Amino acid sequence: MDQQEENSIDYIKKSFELKNSKLYKEAIEMLYKALEFEEGRANVEIISQIGDLYVLLKNYDRALEEYEKVLDIDKNHTHSLDEMSKIYFKTGEYNKALEVSKKLLETTDDAQYFIKHLQILYKLEYFDKMRDVYESLNEGLKNNPRILYIMSKTEFYPETEFLKKAAEGDKNFAPAYFDLGVHYYNDEKYDLAKPLFKHVTQLEQNSLAYFYLGLIEHTEGNFFDAIDDYLECIKLDKTNDKCCFELAKAYIDINWLEEAQIAIKGSIGILKLKSENSPGLDEHHFLLAWILSKQDDVKGALLYLDLIDKDSKMYPNAQILKNTLTLTSDNYINAKNILENYYNDNPDDSKNPILIESLGKIYKQLKLYKEAINLYQKALEDFPNSLFYALELVDILIDDKQYDKALELAKKLEQEAPKCPSTYNSFARIYYRLKNYDAAIENLKILNQLDINNAEGFYFLGLVQNDTCQAQAALENFKIALTLNPMPAKYYAQAARAYETMGDYENAMLYIKEAVEIAPEEINYKRQAKNIAQKMNDKEKADFYASQIARLEQLLKQRG
Repeated sequence: MDQQEENSIDYIKKSFELKNSKLYKEAIEMLYKALEFEEGRANVEIISQIGDLYVLLKNYDRALEEYEKVLDIDKNHTHSLDEMSKIYFKTGEYNKALEVSKKLLETTDDAQYFIKHLQILYKLEYFDKMRDVYESLNEGLKNNPRILYIMSKTEFYPETEFLKKAAEGDKNFAPAYFDLGVHYYNDEKYDLAKPLFKHVTQLEQNSLAYFYLGLIEHTEGNFFDAIDDYLECIKLDKTNDKCCFELAKAYIDINWLEEAQIAIKGSIGILKLKSENSPGLDEHHFLLAWILSKQDDVKGALLYLDLIDKDSKMYPNAQILKNTLTLTSDNYINAKNILENYYNDNPDDSKNPILIESLGKIYKQLKLYKEAINLYQKALEDFPNSLFYALELVDILIDDKQYDKALELAKKLEQEAPKCPSTYNSFARIYYRLKNYDAAIENLKILNQLDINNAEGFYFLGLVQNDTCQAQAALENFKIALTLNPMPAKYYAQAARAYETMGDYENAMLYIKEAVEIAPEEINYKRQAKNIAQKMNDKEKADFYASQIARLEQLLKQRG
């Protein structure tokens, strides 16, 4: 080996070391020095490597210049032709990419270059030419998974068949599995789509695969699985407003309204970043208003309803919800007449969920249970898969003391959506009314396992345990409820009752005082406080609450 060759090799070695350290400019300098010691053909590979380094620097113009130098020496240099084609493809110059790709295919019949050639033709929408190329291939190339995949996107070949072959031919080819999953999802063949999307998530971090899995689980009533999938999707892609929107709906289905509110606000934020006038904002504002209405935040709900454009398809729903939110006991009957007339006179709008819910709310407020039952039975005829309407119907049947029918429907719901917490709440309500306390407790425990953030579930369990002389167990559940939501006065009152049963009057007084402070208008809390004070032999406290009771009774008489 002569001195010149040794010098060249030393510079090339240094270039590789610098490249590995991501010092690309310095690596280029070393290769230029190496070129000083090379002549003729030997410098082709060095120039090609210089082009590669410019690609890493994203200086595509200089990279192309270097590859052109190579082609001046060797017009069939495969690597340079391939890299030029990639650059033109990446920069959107598809016609130039196509011309280079044609030259490349004159030098090799390697499958990877046919795949790239077909991808370029697809970008240019030259579908006829894609078919011509495909038909010219040998059988081995025709059955190449990636070639089958790209050809499945044309109208000339059966999409499902080609995607199946592509997936079977390469178990690690995620795009084929994903597209086949989407195809089955669109055909509502969820049992076929689900395992395909799961396979994709095992191969790669694909946010959309998790999104589709969430949609399928949601459709099947597996709300917690759906939520987990939606959260995985958002973790991988924080710009997916549709996923945030669907996540909010899944939270609503299990009555996690705080989480639903956070999710829908996140979706609104993403949409506003995309465009202040995004067409989806009205639907988001309406859903957020609906959530706030369920949380008794009338002011907040009205604020978001006012943001909905008059030309929006959501505007009629917004007006119905707005009118429902502003109802008082004085105008329920008038509102009932207006909504009933609208419901009966507008068949197209009789399936409007907000109209149905608003009318149902009025019927329940007026204790018109038969009318409410008919309303939701009709709604279920129109929307047979609606879990919401089925649960509403169960609750109304309970209110109307039709326990057998309520139980029958609840059992059907349990089979269809075994992980829905609200179903077990309905069971508990039925069994509690029937004084089957063991069954009520059993179902409330299931409810609390499914929905560990549901304060009302733990409160209800504690209430039943209080009624069945299980004060210690009841107290533990009241404390969980208060940790989840420290605002409801009834939680403190029932905790005080448990302490009272256990003979711990000091703690009983502490808790009932909290209940009285939160709800000073509730006379029963004051009576409870008076009884506890008497058991403590605290005459001063007993007299104090007795005087408050007398004052409140007088006020109630004046109002009544």
